[in-house]
Amino acid sequence: MALTETWLRPEDTATHATLSANFSFSHTPRHTGRGGGTGLLISKEWKFTLITSLPTISSFEFHAVTIIHPFYINVVVIYRPPGDFNIYVDKPQAADFQTLLASFDLKRAPTSATHKSGNQLDLIYTRHCFADQTIVTPLQISDHFLLSLNIHITPEPPHTPTLVTFRRNLRSLSPNRLSTIVSDSLPPSCKLSALDSNSATDTLCSTLASCLDRLCPLASRPARASPPAPWLSDALREHRSKLRAAERIWRKTKNPAQLLTYQTLLSSFSAEVTSAKQTYYRLKINNATNPRLLFKTFSSLLYPPPPPASSTLTTDDFATFFCTKTAKISAQFAAPTTNTQDTPPTPHTLTSFSQLSESEVSKLVLSSHATPCPLDPIPSHLLQAISPAVIPTDSHNQHIS
Repeated sequence: MALTETWLRPEDTATHATLSANFSFSHTPRHTGRGGGTGLLISKEWKFTLITSLPTISSFEFHAVTIIHPFYINVVVIYRPPGDFNIYVDKPQAADFQTLLASFDLKRAPTSATHKSGNQLDLIYTRHCFADQTIVTPLQISDHFLLSLNIHITPEPPHTPTLVTFRRNLRSLSPNRLSTIVSDSLPPSCKLSALDSNSATDTLCSTLASCLDRLCPLASRPARASPPAPWLSDALREHRSKLRAAERIWRKTKNPAQLLTYQTLLSSFSAEVTSAKQTYYRLKINNATNPRLLFKTFSSLLYPPPPPASSTLTTDDFATFFCTKTAKISAQFAAPTTNTQDTPPTPHTLTSFSQLSESEVSKLVLSSHATPCPLDPIPSHLLQAISPAVIPTDSHNQHIS
C-alpha cells in the first residue's frame, strides 16, 4: 500500500511499532514544515531494499523501494506538497504530461474518479507489467479515495547470447583430403563443357565451398559484450587458459597439490597482468603528443567518465539540419553545362578468347600472391595446394578461378 501525507516523524516510534505488527513500514518523512511524508506498507513475507540512488527533488516528496522477493519490481510513490499541481487527465492541458510519461513506456491504469470532487487526481502508472481489477473505494477520513488493483508481472524471456561466426580450424585440414573430395564432387568434364562460362564458374565455386564446409565448418561463439583489453597479449591469454584449466582440475579433484599449482599460476598471472597494464599505459602516456588525448588517458585512470548529457534533439531535427546543409552546399556550385555536340564513344566488345593450356593456368594460379578475400569460396593458399585437382576443370572451361 502506497501512502502520502503520512504525518509521521522519525521520532514517532509508537506509531512505527503499531504499523510494523503485520507489515514492514518503509517511510520518508517531510524534512521541512509540518506533516507530509510518503511511505509504503509491505508484507513481512516480502523482502525489499530502499532505493537511495535517486536524485533529491525539493518540489516533490517520494519514496522508492525494490521488491527482491518473491519477485523483482520497483515501486515508487510520488506526492506534490500543497500547491496547485493537480493534473486533470481528461483536460487538454494534460496532453503534454501524458506524452512525457508515454515516452518512458509508462502506461496509466484506468480508474474512475479518485476524489470526492469527481476528478482523477490519484494516478497509477506501470511499466513492463499490467494492472486490472481496479477498485475505487470512498473513505470517510479523507477526501481522496482508496485505490486497489492487481498487478500482473510478465517474466522477461531468457536472454540468448548472439552467436558470431569467427573462424575455421584450418590447421587440422589436410590439403590431400580436400583435393580428393573436390575431385570426387566435381561433375565430369563433359557436363561442365556443356555449360556457359558463368554457370561453370558457379558450379566450381559452390563445389569448393561445400567441400570446405564439410571438412572444416565455421565455428561460432557468443559475441563479446565489450572489446578485449588492449594490454591483453597472446602470452597472457595462453597463461589464462592454463590458469583456468588448473582451477577446473582443482575444483574437480579437491587435491591439495592441485590447489597449490592453481595458486602459483594465479599469483604469477596477476603479476603479469599488473606488469602488462603498467607497460601499456606507460608507453601510451610517453608517446602521447596530443594534450587532449593525454588528459583523456589520465581521466580514464583516475575516475570513470561521466554519463553523456541528455539531448533534446529528435530525428526530425537531424533530418532538417541535414537537408538544409545539403541544399546550402549544392547552391555553391553552378549548374553543369551540357554539350550536345559530343558523341558518346563507341564501346569495344570482346567476341572470342584464346584457350589456355593447363600449364599456363597452373603458372597463373601458383605464381599469384595468396591474399585471402571474403568472397573467395576457399582460401587462396588452399586453392594453390589442391590446384592439380582443379586446374583441369579450369583449363577445359577456359576460365581461371
